Amino acid sequence: MASSGSRQLCAGTALTALGLLPLSVSSVLAADVQAGKAASQAKCISCHEADDWEGESAASLESLIRDIVAGKVKHKQPLQLTPAEVADIAAYWGQSSQKGQKRR
Repeated sequence: MASSGSRQLCAGTALTALGLLPLSVSSVLAADVQAGKAASQAKCISCHEADDWEGESAASLESLIRDIVAGKVKHKQPLQLTPAEVADIAAYWGQSSQKGQKRR
């Protein structure tokens, strides 16, 4: 039996292929929250507090982080993240901010 994560990934991939789901939303569905926690602690925690993203959705965070990586949004230092890391971090911060949890 497929896990709910793999079902979400398959559904997101299928809907994106049909043009019914924007790419950013499908990547959030496929994101790995635990990997996002690890990546954010390794690459972001020195500058960002847990409440920096309060109330932000994973999709809006992913868009912002992608723009920072691309150099479209000013950031203290250049970010080098893979697309998967961007989606994972956004999913982790988005989930944490919606639950009001600390991300540390």
